[in-house]
Amino acid sequence: MRVKGLTKETWMEAVVFAFVVGVWLLWAFILPLNEGPDENMRLQIAEFILEYGKLPTGYQKEIMDYTWGFTYGFRPILPQMLEALLMRLSMVFTQDAFALLFAGRLASVLCGVIFLGYVRALGHLLFEDRLLRWLFILLNLCLPQSSFLFSYLNCDSMALMASAMILYYLLKGRRDSFSVRTCVSLAVSLSICVLSYYNAYGFLLTACFLFAGCYWERGRKGEACHREFWKKGFLIGGLVFALTGWWFVRNYMLYDGDFLGLRTQEEYAERYALDLYKPSGRRNCINQGISLADMLFRSDWAVSVFKSFVGILAPLTEAHRAWIFVGYGLLFLAGGIGIAWECGQGLRRRWGAERKGTAVDVFQVMLHVGFMTAVLLPNALNVWYSYSNDYQPQGRYSMPMLVPFMYYVVRGLGFLKGKLEKAWGMRRNDWIRLTGGLACLWMLAVLGYCTARIMWPAYRNVEDKAEVRVYTMEELYGEKSP
Repeated sequence: MRVKGLTKETWMEAVVFAFVVGVWLLWAFILPLNEGPDENMRLQIAEFILEYGKLPTGYQKEIMDYTWGFTYGFRPILPQMLEALLMRLSMVFTQDAFALLFAGRLASVLCGVIFLGYVRALGHLLFEDRLLRWLFILLNLCLPQSSFLFSYLNCDSMALMASAMILYYLLKGRRDSFSVRTCVSLAVSLSICVLSYYNAYGFLLTACFLFAGCYWERGRKGEACHREFWKKGFLIGGLVFALTGWWFVRNYMLYDGDFLGLRTQEEYAERYALDLYKPSGRRNCINQGISLADMLFRSDWAVSVFKSFVGILAPLTEAHRAWIFVGYGLLFLAGGIGIAWECGQGLRRRWGAERKGTAVDVFQVMLHVGFMTAVLLPNALNVWYSYSNDYQPQGRYSMPMLVPFMYYVVRGLGFLKGKLEKAWGMRRNDWIRLTGGLACLWMLAVLGYCTARIMWPAYRNVEDKAEVRVYTMEELYGEKSP
């Protein structure tokens, strides 16, 4: 069906995407400064670049947070460079403090818009079924936590954008035999990832696995591609080093050989943080003699990470909505059951008598190795950080896994859908599709609800959104302060 030259699907996408981006813009406008975690520390870096016209070092006192005793200047700051650029452009029109903050936040919104485009493209590459494509797209875009990341100053938004770009160009490279254009695009995507967020570095391994899998697959088909593999591999690696190597060389020279900057950051925290927040004084699980198993299974760590992965918005207790967590939990559970069932069935067929000796689909193997690496690595880092460094059960530390995680959720749902269609016959297929359509509408409704009933009531009466808000214990935890 076409309406004025455009398909019904195109019009539907335009309306949905306009709604989602409109929510991100509205949240960026109504959020007071520092309502997103560590936003003020990120803003200080952008303001330093604006004022001095150069990149700060981790040593700069102008960007120091004396509560925690360190700066984010030790870590990659490409997102803050983009924020500073947008703030500089906005200064042509205004000097208002909040207007400049909003301009900086547009960097995250822009990353979200690019993320949206690549997720849509990935949906078409990964899923033939229209309903599954929509589920995949909306699970990535409408999850309250991902929407929140696209509305304030942070590094996560650019890392998510880079992750979607990397996966798209890897799958595209399989189709066009990694043309030079695709290689350059993949190298740029990897470079953005490298200069955005350390927790997203699992995608560097994912890229290696999928790139190797593509050529391994071609080699097993009899193609002579050994030289091409090394030639294009060195092209991608060389471009990534050229675009990102300067940062790590700079760190090496500034921080006495600490090319990541993390060791020096810890030394600064030990020296300058308040006693309560010094690394040596933190009451982490190791210092308290709590085992890793106890932290994972006998504390609130897993539940807190799940909730904040879905999205706990605003600092008020009224932001917690059980039905949102239950709804997303059921989607994740159903997808998990479906993917586990599919894996079990595939292994049984693979090792069963009827298929012994058949060739392995090497690309699919490497795809799953790469995707699972991208899912597991940020979660492993999240677990280890809470256990050994600072107990912070936050789902945003696991957010780099978003795209491959949602791929497995939707693939599992698709497997269950196929089983139900086969069991129920064609007469009940419409009910299955209706259920899937309602799930899509529910996710959009959740995003609207979070806007109208959580974000807006929490911040509508804030007069100066450029000032950092100070909360009472009652506002934060629903109980009177001691």
